[in-house]
Amino acid sequence: MKRILGALLSLAIIGLLSSCSVIPRPAVPLYDDSGEQAKAQMRLIEDAIKNHDADALKALFSPFAREQATDLDGGLDYFLSTFDSGLITWGNAGIGSTSETEGFKETTVLFCNFTLVADGKKYELYFAYYPVNEIVDPRNVGIYALGVTPYEEDKYTASGEPKPFYQWVRQFKLKDHVSLGTPGVYIPSS
Repeated sequence: MKRILGALLSLAIIGLLSSCSVIPRPAVPLYDDSGEQAKAQMRLIEDAIKNHDADALKALFSPFAREQATDLDGGLDYFLSTFDSGLITWGNAGIGSTSETEGFKETTVLFCNFTLVADGKKYELYFAYYPVNEIVDPRNVGIYALGVTPYEEDKYTASGEPKPFYQWVRQFKLKDHVSLGTPGVYIPSS
């Protein structure tokens, strides 16, 4: 009798455990570590800035972004030229994220804003970063876009439109499994 009850109990446990695998993942993760992921990327960006290392910055971009960006090397040179000494301090100015799931697959993009101080000047740095991209394009894991601009309290023109850097930032979205916005580095137009 004990053997029969033990066998039934074992089968019940196996059945319960196997049924857990058919429950889809929640659309919202139980623990949001996007802040830690963004700071980890920012530390890597900081290291590249300190060393004026365009190759290290380029390696942070996803393979997809490296292929699709227009003049990524020129953009990275422009980006690094902003920081004469290479010494910066930074703080988190805000991190947003968007996730989409399809069955057991997930795509997440982080929208990261940091304030920087370099050579006595204050800047705003933005990057879009895909930590996971199982739905849209698995080759698009990494930084998708990176930009820096001098810090301004007023981010809008007199007519109420966002200034060019903030217009550039607004283009990056994830919508219906599509990455919106052109990958690469922000270079202001003359």
